[in-house]
Amino acid sequence: MDAAGGRSGEGPAAPRSYQGTVYHPWESQSNYPPSQATGTKDAEKTCAATRLPWRPSYLRRFVIVGFITVFALIIAAIEVLLAISNKSDGIATSRPDQHYLWTYGPIAFLTLVAAAWGRAEYQSKLVAPWLRLAQPSADAKRTLLLDYVSGFPLFVVFTALRNKDWTVSITCAVSLLMKILIVISTGLITLSWTGVHLDNHPMVAQDTFSTNSARLSKAGSLSYFVMKGLIGQNFTYPEGMSRDYAYQSVVTGLPDSAETRVTVDGLTNGLDCVPAEVVLTGAKPKDPRDPNSQMNLTVTSSGCDLRTLQLAGPTCSGYAGNFSTCNFGRFVKTQCDGTTDEGGARVLLMFGNITYTRDYSKKPTMDYTGRNPTYPLVARLPQSAQMLCVPTYTISPVDVVRNGSQTQSVELASGGANRTLGSIRPWAIMDAHFSAYNNRLEGESASVWGHKTNLSRVEVDVDEYFGVAIESQFSPNTTAQVSDMFDSVFLEQFAESYYRQFAAIIAKQSLTEPAAIDITGTAVFMANRLLVRDWSAQWMAGLTAACLVLSAILLFTVPRQGVLPRNPSNIPDMASLILHSPDLQRRVRDLGAADEKSVVQGLERHSFQSGVVQNPTTGQAEFVILDQEQLSDDASRDPGAPLVRARRNLHPGILHPATRATLCLIVIGLIIALELLLQKSNREDGLGDVVDDTYIHYLWTTLPALTFGLVAMAFSSMDFQIRSLAPYMLLKKTVGTDAFMTLDHLDMSIPRTIYKEARSGNFGALATTTMVLVASLFTIFSGSLFQALAIPSTGSITLRANQSFDLTPYGGAPYQNNARFGASIPSLILESNLSYPAFTHENLAFPQFVSDLPIRSNATFNASTVSIDAVVPAVRPRLDCRLYDMSKHRLNFTINTNATNMDVENPLGVWIEGEECKLRDDEEKGKYNILFSTYTNTTYVGIGDITDMFQPVVGCSHLLYSWGQLDYSAKPQPAVQHLSSLGCNLTFERVDVEATFVGPDLKIDTSPGKAPRPREETAHASTMQLGAPEFGQGTSSLYGIYNHLAGIRTDPQVLNPFFGMLVSSRYAIPIADLGDPSANARVADAIRFQHGVIHAQNLAAQRMPAAWSDVTLTSSSAAKPNNASDAQPRYAANMTDPTGRHRVVQDAASTRALEALLGAALVLLGVGWCFMHQTDVLPRAPTSIASVAALVAGGNLLERMPGDAEWRSRKEIAAALNSEAAGGRPQFWIGWGLVPDLEGRALGGESENGFRRFGIFVVEGEEQEKRMAGDDVEAGGDRGRDKRVREQVTAYRGAGGGQDSPVEQENVLYHPY
Repeated sequence: MDAAGGRSGEGPAAPRSYQGTVYHPWESQSNYPPSQATGTKDAEKTCAATRLPWRPSYLRRFVIVGFITVFALIIAAIEVLLAISNKSDGIATSRPDQHYLWTYGPIAFLTLVAAAWGRAEYQSKLVAPWLRLAQPSADAKRTLLLDYVSGFPLFVVFTALRNKDWTVSITCAVSLLMKILIVISTGLITLSWTGVHLDNHPMVAQDTFSTNSARLSKAGSLSYFVMKGLIGQNFTYPEGMSRDYAYQSVVTGLPDSAETRVTVDGLTNGLDCVPAEVVLTGAKPKDPRDPNSQMNLTVTSSGCDLRTLQLAGPTCSGYAGNFSTCNFGRFVKTQCDGTTDEGGARVLLMFGNITYTRDYSKKPTMDYTGRNPTYPLVARLPQSAQMLCVPTYTISPVDVVRNGSQTQSVELASGGANRTLGSIRPWAIMDAHFSAYNNRLEGESASVWGHKTNLSRVEVDVDEYFGVAIESQFSPNTTAQVSDMFDSVFLEQFAESYYRQFAAIIAKQSLTEPAAIDITGTAVFMANRLLVRDWSAQWMAGLTAACLVLSAILLFTVPRQGVLPRNPSNIPDMASLILHSPDLQRRVRDLGAADEKSVVQGLERHSFQSGVVQNPTTGQAEFVILDQEQLSDDASRDPGAPLVRARRNLHPGILHPATRATLCLIVIGLIIALELLLQKSNREDGLGDVVDDTYIHYLWTTLPALTFGLVAMAFSSMDFQIRSLAPYMLLKKTVGTDAFMTLDHLDMSIPRTIYKEARSGNFGALATTTMVLVASLFTIFSGSLFQALAIPSTGSITLRANQSFDLTPYGGAPYQNNARFGASIPSLILESNLSYPAFTHENLAFPQFVSDLPIRSNATFNASTVSIDAVVPAVRPRLDCRLYDMSKHRLNFTINTNATNMDVENPLGVWIEGEECKLRDDEEKGKYNILFSTYTNTTYVGIGDITDMFQPVVGCSHLLYSWGQLDYSAKPQPAVQHLSSLGCNLTFERVDVEATFVGPDLKIDTSPGKAPRPREETAHASTMQLGAPEFGQGTSSLYGIYNHLAGIRTDPQVLNPFFGMLVSSRYAIPIADLGDPSANARVADAIRFQHGVIHAQNLAAQRMPAAWSDVTLTSSSAAKPNNASDAQPRYAANMTDPTGRHRVVQDAASTRALEALLGAALVLLGVGWCFMHQTDVLPRAPTSIASVAALVAGGNLLERMPGDAEWRSRKEIAAALNSEAAGGRPQFWIGWGLVPDLEGRALGGESENGFRRFGIFVVEGEEQEKRMAGDDVEAGGDRGRDKRVREQVTAYRGAGGGQDSPVEQENVLYHPY
């Protein structure tokens, strides 16, 4: 032992008092304790120059600057997201099952920031008493007794403000703001059904205008069919066409409900007309006895004269005596006199009134009876308007506005330049227009004999073109009058509008070619968008700004230099810091077992100050805490506070068994509540109706976050108490030096704490810390627990048929009136991508259904978007076919022959074995089932039609199709390489179909997954018959089914319209399949399908009241009651409004995640409780300087610490404690141990009559057994121990120390260890 009474270089000096200057080196220069100095001035300089090395790492300025940067970035991110959301109607489009990243992301990020800030908050609370202790005359309440660490955060803010501990108040305030931020952030981004406006949305133009005129010369009659469909069938324009323009088709990649605006190239046509003068030189109307009707005109105009123009003469309906008059219109291509090229070509546009008068001065002509004379007619032209026109066209930028699948407007864009296609002549488009009439629906020759139409109920004699022009430009209810047509301006506008409309169809079909051109446009559509809520964003920005400002202030309040020799976070560090503080040791050494109140009473009247002094014996700088009232020579004789004991050790409130049990019940209740709410949400399509864009949605986002946040705070508080008590619970069982030096679980991150607890085997603390990590996810997953979604509203309705199909045999009048329209529609479906008309789809023809109750829109119901699911009947044609291969054919192929009597060239006669029924020998043509014309450049042939002796196809089957491949290069004679035929008989069948209808008009939904799905097992024969008995086999009832298909130019291939469409429609097969025997089955399937499409439209054209038809009923008469009809059945249907109600819906994924997290937390809570149920180890919280100092000073730990421990590292202290000089490898223990009595302390060591005190002891070997031994043997049990304590108190009071303590003797209890 040295003179100081301690181990040389390792033990503390004997208790002593310090006088003179106490230094706290804020502005130090050295990190290490100074060497021994001589002289008072040298000692003062040495102490003043000593630099205290430790200050809180999270309170350094660069860390605070980092937090300020993070807060600034959060503000910037919020404002940027808000700006993007406001500008783009949300930050992204998502689905209810794909929005978790956006909703979880902000909460998770803020949770991480809050966790990092929690370290700064803890360190500010930890260091605050030490900072105050370094100031002169700081009372114990604001230093040694100050406990910010275990205080309630909100109270700590005000306590710190009252104490002027600005750093603590700021860090706690920011921590609270961060918690509020996390709660509010749950409502920052929500998924809402809203309108989206896109200004520069990328789109793709699918085609472009081509300079290749080849397709224009083969345009065919499809444009005419489209025009007639627009007139008679109320069609809408196909994509890329409008009344005035052909324009580029665009793919937007947006929902069908989107409204888009895009600028593309549009081609528009026109007529450049000049007035003309007309002289009628003669006219003769049509007459049954003289069909050569004509009108002779002389036309003159600027730059063009037509001296002998002959047109079809107008025919007036009746005569009033000897006089008749009528109006007529003509649209005719002519040629100026003296010209032969396009430069002299003109279109004569004329509207006039002609009168016929009998000329009785002329010799009459007699009829065949010789009795009835007919006098010639004299024609006059009282009034007319006429002009000569040339076609024009331009390509200009146009703005196309579409709403869903409908084009709203196509208008000329401003500022665009006009252009033309270099190799495309305007007359080429006009010629294609005239050629389109060659395969018209009406049976008259185009442009030769006039026919009648009406304009405002006035009959007008027109040619085909003028007639279509009137039909297309004037509705039946038009206000235009016949007199208006005599106005040249009106007439020109009328004709130009017609031609522009017709030519736009031609241009789209024949002057565009596929392309993929990137363009941009604007769009508006409804979608589930992730919206940044303005209220949440502004609150979050404001709160984050407050955090930023407070953090900036923190830069000026945190310590600039070191404040302590070491981190005071664990027990050895605290022992090192009070090692040279005898005043403090005397005050607290007997308070180890005292409760909080007793400790306060023992110290509250004293003031303490910390600093660095020089040991006069060793010359070392020592960190000391001095009692300012005891700096005197007799301070060493002050015995300190009396021995005080709490009545009992209590569990911390949050760790009390009742609290833990309550928390377990709360967690179980939350799990049950979540499950019940989820079941209710699933069962009732949500928990309640809401209105979007109101503040009510914050309730279902913030309330769960607040609830689970409070639960998480309870878990966090429990974990804090466990981690603060964990070192002392371990010390109850003794620990080794290495473990003792690391008994600190508070000043570190959660992952590091978990690692440390797992490594030390402290499973109770590990469970509770892991529980906190799990609980930190509660708020994250609660952010999307509830969502406001558009929930489809459903209901039941009943459908019935109000129109069905005509039972009249197909040869009857209803068919004759509608057959041409039944053929025009499939032409447009197959070739122009026309949508299927109402109540038809592919080969299915449905009755027209209506709802028993009207479906109307109102404030909360959009009837146009409603979908109706039902199983309803449909009728479809059924083809039972036989395939004939090459071996079943006999061929007669004759080349270099023009069989004028058969209207064929290079005929290929085909005779099919099994189809001989209607063949006849009276003429050559009748000997063959099929007779093809062929040409030297023909490769493929194909024909399909009904079989009839008056048709080009004859056979036994109802329908016969033949196709094949020729080889004209074969030697010595062209050969037929392949020929196959398909004979089919037609019946009708009724089948149940699962269909989805949309809107009050019950439009069939053909979108993927929604298209009608026949239930094949329900198919059976329909009562619909192919024809009446008088039609024999019934083929006459199919007359004209293919006659009015659009002509598809397939030159030089010889394909009739049916086969032309088979290889060119949207369902086309490759034309090479016609020459491939292995593709016969594929061709046959394509034929069946295409016929089904065509025939279904023919069926749909034959509608009649459902009460007059029974074609959708069972074919068995026994199964039908008398007078049953299609109008009687009722079909149950489910009606769904996809956006019917906005409901608060509980998210299943978030619910399951929260249930799993709550369950895991519950298990971890139970494990922690099981391993650490005895948490009543201390009489008070070990989170103040005085509380820990009392435990340290109450034992013998300070006696074993090295003398310069405050300057050493933990490894060096551990090495010193384990050294042989210190007694080997000791154990550390907390409890009631033997310490010297007053006499022993006076002698500087232990006496025989030592007494027991509560504290932390260093023990080894026999000493360990002695200190840990019970008092039952030594002092006769509890009564002896109690007597011993009272004797010590009496001795203390006899020494004059009793008056310093207000603690009464009856409050002194012992701890039975």
